[in-house]
Amino acid sequence: MGKWAAKKTVAFLAGALCALTILDWTPRSHAADTSDGPSIYRVLTQRGLLENYFTEQLAEILGTLVKASGHWDTSRVNQPYRAGAVNAYLVDARTLPEPSVLAPYGIELDSVHLEGNAMANEETGILFVDTGFLKSLLTAAILVTKTDLDTIAAVGAIRARGIEAFRDIWDPKRNPALLQAGYADQWVLLASGAAAFALAHEMGHLALGRDDPRLRRVPMRFENDADADAHWACADLVQNVYRNQQEIEKAADDFAVDTLAEVLFPEGVLTEPKLRFEVGAEWYIVYSLAEQMVRALEATESENIRRMLRIQFGPEVFAALDARKTQRGRGSIRVFFPEKHPANIRRASQSLSRLSRSPFSVAAATGGSSSQSEMQMLELIVAAECRNIKARQGDKQR
Repeated sequence: MGKWAAKKTVAFLAGALCALTILDWTPRSHAADTSDGPSIYRVLTQRGLLENYFTEQLAEILGTLVKASGHWDTSRVNQPYRAGAVNAYLVDARTLPEPSVLAPYGIELDSVHLEGNAMANEETGILFVDTGFLKSLLTAAILVTKTDLDTIAAVGAIRARGIEAFRDIWDPKRNPALLQAGYADQWVLLASGAAAFALAHEMGHLALGRDDPRLRRVPMRFENDADADAHWACADLVQNVYRNQQEIEKAADDFAVDTLAEVLFPEGVLTEPKLRFEVGAEWYIVYSLAEQMVRALEATESENIRRMLRIQFGPEVFAALDARKTQRGRGSIRVFFPEKHPANIRRASQSLSRLSRSPFSVAAATGGSSSQSEMQMLELIVAAECRNIKARQGDKQR
């Protein structure tokens, strides 16, 4: 993956563990259905919440994914709702009012649930996409490919300064060169592939349908707070209600990967057929891990991890991010191993590696991902930590 390769990110995570939407809807009492689609579109337009940000380009990517998936006939972006299509609506999550304007339809469209991500409503076949997420992806991709910043430092700078500070980069009115870029330009490969993976994952939820786990959660007790946080890294300690949801998310990842594996560059762009979104999809995992590092700084009290984060972000960005911390965190491991999603390091090694099986894979042609050995080492470290937690749990029960 060049200088944005995951190697540096994974090495950091390995060190942190020795001492990482896509967000989900919560269960709701009223579920929307396809008959609500026109009303949802009407509410969004009447409240002026739809934002046209690279709408044509996103429509081209979404249309390409829909065709490759074979599950839908068409897609629409910021257009009147059509039943049976993938309907995508672009909104700036920061401007969403509370409570959600779509609460009557059982949809929690607010900044808490959407900011920095895309998400699906299975009942209506609607994708909601935060334009702030798209602006951040584009900005990070350009910083990585046109400056000496790597992905971690780029994401840290964006979070420290705020996306508006980078308007000269992401706003085509100020940076018209954005509209002249080609399919194979490096920043386009990253940003478009990352957006494609995020969209395809949410399309996976639409295709798979809602599966609301109803297993009763029995609280687990741990010897100390560190174990209570760290157990999320251990697959066999995660309770069934969350393991079920993680399997759903992995199935959506698999759908996304299978879809991306069907998409080649348009004829004539390259001298030989190659997967169009592979490089950006892999980079999206690194981008997501960098986002998690920002949250890890807010969560951790470990001086070892803080020192590593200071190196990764640089002292100025580190200080700006650290100044935002308002309360004592419980630890960073849970940030990288969330309750309802497979960890990003495992998404990279278990899901995106499937793209390399394609005869048109870029990774296969270059000998595979340079981060594979580091991924395997990190998994060994995680396994050892899990054994320690389980041993303490066993001692407690005896």
